[in-house]
Amino acid sequence: MKINLLCGDRHLPPHIFSKLSTEPWGGIDRGTLILSEHSIVPVFSVGDFDSVNDEEREILKKTLNIHPVKAEKDDTDLALGVEQAIQKGYTEIDIYGATGGRLDHFMGTLQILFKSDYIKKEIIIKVIDKQNEIMLLNTGTHQLHKSDKYQYVSFIPVNGEVILSLSGFKYNLNHQHLEIGSTLTISNEVNRSMAIIEVEKGQVLQMRSRDLE
Repeated sequence: MKINLLCGDRHLPPHIFSKLSTEPWGGIDRGTLILSEHSIVPVFSVGDFDSVNDEEREILKKTLNIHPVKAEKDDTDLALGVEQAIQKGYTEIDIYGATGGRLDHFMGTLQILFKSDYIKKEIIIKVIDKQNEIMLLNTGTHQLHKSDKYQYVSFIPVNGEVILSLSGFKYNLNHQHLEIGSTLTISNEVNRSMAIIEVEKGQVLQMRSRDLE
């Protein structure tokens, strides 16, 4: 099962609410208010709601029966939301509105992708905005379809040594050893209908991107 989580309204893909209005959504802090403004009732809402004013908070309490968590907590609002989604049985989670703001919050979002329990459960988590799509690829073989939406794709090694093979790309690789700090696999392109990625060792962040017009 798939769910979308909304953190805010920064850098959202165009027409996202009309395109995904029939899909389940979870509201993360102010994202709950934004969903409500677009007539989308979230499956659940999580947050301390410090990003809404008192009047907005009261509206949400009355219309959605939200229960704000304490501001002083061990996890971010988004981390709590991802955990709740998984507890509800969702295995594919797309996160929107989590980029374009504070970099510490963005790095915290990426940390969620590396959580070992989610990797063991094979939870697919994507961070998506109007220009990028980010996900973690674990050891194994992965397919990537050519997309007019995302012209470029990069692979970032994230732990120790990575061994990566690529076929169907503009720049293919054969058992390439990568280390953290390498920029060899930045800005590649798919040149077939479907490309193959083999992560033979380690993990990589796959980042699909496009230039803004």
